[in-house]
Amino acid sequence: MFNLLISSNADAWLQSPYELERDRVAIEYTVDEISERYKLLDSTAIDELKGFPTLFVTENEAVETRIGIITSIKIRLSTVLIGFELDPIFPALPKGTIENIRRDIDLGRWELSRTHWAIKDEPIFDILVKKGYITLDQVKEFQRLRSTNYPDPQVIPTPAGVLNTKQVFIVHGHDDIAKLEMASFIKSLGLEPIILHLQASSGRTIIEKIEYYSNVGFGIVLYTPCDIGCKAGALNYLYRARQNVVFEHGYLIGKLGRSRVAAVIKGGVEIPNDISGVIYISLDHENIWQEFIKKELRAVGYKV
Repeated sequence: MFNLLISSNADAWLQSPYELERDRVAIEYTVDEISERYKLLDSTAIDELKGFPTLFVTENEAVETRIGIITSIKIRLSTVLIGFELDPIFPALPKGTIENIRRDIDLGRWELSRTHWAIKDEPIFDILVKKGYITLDQVKEFQRLRSTNYPDPQVIPTPAGVLNTKQVFIVHGHDDIAKLEMASFIKSLGLEPIILHLQASSGRTIIEKIEYYSNVGFGIVLYTPCDIGCKAGALNYLYRARQNVVFEHGYLIGKLGRSRVAAVIKGGVEIPNDISGVIYISLDHENIWQEFIKKELRAVGYKV
């Protein structure tokens, strides 16, 4: 997930803050699911938007694009005042970069000619690294420095043999909306989500994270259609969760037991069919999935 800010003013990104009409925030060129989450700019939305990397672009790429973060969002009567920082770790992106990655970031046909703020559910750093605009080392340094704003949750100590029922693992792929929706739900239950992929950026691998929080009593694995695949020779491809998600699902089952791990399925994604007794829950629009999660948590001792 990343913010895409486009301004008609060639000097817009020379000095913070920047003022934008509110009706151009998280509405235009933003898919409905994302727009619904962010267009009201409530406190949760603001916190999440500040956590996304941001591309600062001028209309039709009149000047070079910069990478940075949003530091503050102040809502006025009809405008939004956006505080920002350009990150010196990353080089300026040459003119034509955004046009070159148009398909990768789902850029609208006329989007580069419109002043607005869109939110895109695409792995912008992966895209820019693959295209050679930035390096993986630069991304890691950016994440290392920013991780101080999102410190690891504290380990909650428990007696030997007793599992912690105040925190919940969340394993996810590239679908940030599903991840954030699940994290918000877990917080609404008075519990603390441990988002394994996010925490891994602070230095530990995913497996080391699971071992570090070894007494956490429940895990949720998000199966979202991030990849495609099929058997060799088959003509029909299926959407699949990322391989790391499937692996971490199995690892959590081995670590916690099947009753303490739930897989939440979004859309028509293929699921492993060789593990019996695994809990699979559909991420439906009516939020019935929330009741299923609460039922499973209560069954293993969580007070929700």
